[in-house]
Formats: sequence, C-alpha cells, structure tokens
Amino acid sequence: MIFNSKKILVFFAHPDDETLSVGGTIHKLTNNNRKVCVAIPSTGVHARKNIQNKKTRENKLARLKKHSLNAITGLGVKKNDIFYGNFSDNELDKHSLLELIHWLEKIIKKTKPDTILTHHKFCTNIDHQYCHNAAIVATRPKINSHINILCAETPGSTGYIKPTRWEPNYFVNLSKKNIEAKIKSIKKYKDEVRPDPHPTSPDMLKALAKVRGSESGFLYSEAFMVYKLYQN
Repeated sequence: MIFNSKKILVFFAHPDDETLSVGGTIHKLTNNNRKVCVAIPSTGVHARKNIQNKKTRENKLARLKKHSLNAITGLGVKKNDIFYGNFSDNELDKHSLLELIHWLEKIIKKTKPDTILTHHKFCTNIDHQYCHNAAIVATRPKINSHINILCAETPGSTGYIKPTRWEPNYFVNLSKKNIEAKIKSIKKYKDEVRPDPHPTSPDMLKALAKVRGSESGFLYSEAFMVYKLYQN
C-alpha cells in the first residue's frame, strides 16, 4: 500500500525517531523512486537541561541537526525535503495542540503527501502522542483530500505503557540492504546512539527487524498499525 503512494510524509517528534522507527522503509521507498519528505517538530536536546548546561546543550543541538541531516539524506531523502520545527523538547504539551496542527498543515499543503508515517497513539513519550494526534486532525478527510496514516513503533518508547495496545497489522518487507542503510544512518547520530542491549542500539534494531520479519514471513521487516487507509 505504501508503495502505491507517490509522496510520503514521515512525521516524527525528534531527530532519530524517524530512523529508529521507519529508517528501513524510508530507504526502500526512496530506492523505489518514491518522494519522501520528513517533518520533525522538536529538537530532542533541551529536555536534558537538568543535567547539561545551556552552552553544552546549544553545542549538541548544532551537532544533532548536522547528524540528523546526514542520517536522513543517507536514507535517500533530499535535504530540501526535510523540515524542522522549534517546539519544546519533551514538552510539546507546553504548546497548544492547535499550534502543532497548524505547523503540520503548512507542510502537508507544501508536500501534498498521499501517506503519512507517524507515531503510535499510545507511545510512552508525550511528544510522540502529540504528533499522532496532530496528524489525525491535520488529515481529516475532505473532497479530493484523503491521506493514509500508518503508525510505527519507536524503539525505546513504544511498549512501555501496559497494556501496550501495540498490535501491528501491516508489515514492510525489507532487504538486508535496507536494514544496513538504517543501521548506518542511526550510527550517524553520534550523541544519540546507545550500546547493546539498549532498544535503540544498532544490534537491537537489527534484532527487532528480524522479530518483525519472523512475524510476517520476511527476513526483515518494520511493522505498522493502519489508522486510516483509502482506496479510490
């Protein structure tokens, strides 16, 4: 279904969420000549203000954006198709949901996606939940406007609220090359990547792809829950 879409918008809260969640799928899409845009509303650094001083955070923010651009373009996305916001990190709820919706609507108007990939509704992180809710409202159906929504799992965040309500029903068949590209890209987040056995470590990301593959009869896979799906 995703591969019937000509334009896909990847909408995740923080830099590295997009690669952790759907990096293999992005790589497969761009290698199948699909246009992929990425929208990231929050920086993913300033939540650490309790353990890092302002100068350290500002330096890491600059590094993070550089690493993010390297990681996402490494998956085949063009630099001009990557959009960053200035929303509060891990405090998106400090902003009105409407503010995030308006930001996303502008990007949707510009990119005109057929499908959006975003966070799972019951992901632990408040920013992830906000992004999910914003995507639902921003894509409410209208005449000549029907945007599919698929929700992905974000390792290190999805599944910590019990029961998880995470029941994937859509699986993307990924090649070894797709997974290798995902692992290579996550390693470009030099300040974010974690050692094994952390859920976001390269080894565990590959292991998760194998698990999702075993659930779907593929060698490797990334899993999704279908929220909205339209057929003309």
